[in-house]
Amino acid sequence: MKKPKSDAFWKKAHERNAKRVFNLMVELEGLWVKLGQYMSSRADVLPSAFISNLKQLQDSLPPRPFEEVCHTIEKELGKSTKELFLDFDENPLATASIAQVHHATLIDRQKVVVKVQHEDIKKIILEDLKDAKSIVDWIAWAELQYNFSPMIDEWCKEAPQELDFNHEAENTRIVSTNLGCTSKYDSNKPINQVDVLIPEVIQKES
Repeated sequence: MKKPKSDAFWKKAHERNAKRVFNLMVELEGLWVKLGQYMSSRADVLPSAFISNLKQLQDSLPPRPFEEVCHTIEKELGKSTKELFLDFDENPLATASIAQVHHATLIDRQKVVVKVQHEDIKKIILEDLKDAKSIVDWIAWAELQYNFSPMIDEWCKEAPQELDFNHEAENTRIVSTNLGCTSKYDSNKPINQVDVLIPEVIQKES
């Protein structure tokens, strides 16, 4: 093929295959979505069609049913959404690999965003990690130059922490304190402080 025709052929092939990969990762969920998120940041390696498709895995996944969201909230907090909120938007602001977020209003009329972990996602990701570890170990045995064990070992260490929202909440507080941030805009903020807003964390008391 001449170059113009070859370029058009490859562009069409990349677009077709990128959609296939995206749809498969959405279907498999869990760790494979996390892998797609990582791949979407590698414009230095992947064709643009893959980058544009896989970027949707960051926050534009199909949302979980609202009934599942309500069930998770009641199971975790011991009360229904109607008992905890004056208003709870059924349509999520965004949906990612392990959770989705919703606009809501607390009983005291405070506006909040609620982050709800997908049902059974911890079990799915941990099983995926176990399977991925087995695959990587086999590849390392068969092809010595392709040893991805350090990467999988790092994921095995970090994944449980990412699934722990209490850990995430504490990290949010620490970063906010270290940067001298507030949850409200302040035009008089000292010049040596970072001009960024970090949301206030609201947790159920033990």
